[in-house]
Amino acid sequence: MFLKVEAWKRSGLTMSEYAQSQGYTASGFEYWVRKYRKQFKKDNAEFVQIFPSAKTKTDPIEPHAVKQSQGEIVFSFASGMTITINL
Repeated sequence: MFLKVEAWKRSGLTMSEYAQSQGYTASGFEYWVRKYRKQFKKDNAEFVQIFPSAKTKTDPIEPHAVKQSQGEIVFSFASGMTITINL
């Protein structure tokens, strides 16, 4: 079932849309997504501090743009740096 969760993440569909397209109940598929996230959670994740380059003339802390799509959030900064967080 974890392969189905990974396929859903790549599909661009909502969890409910994907579950329906595969013939699953939304609640049943949500259960497997929770199990997937718990299974693949990084146990040793640590905070990594990122320093702006000396050429940055804008506020390095404020994102220039924030986009959210199914399964990820993307922060774009004026300096050209992009950070993608997979949910």
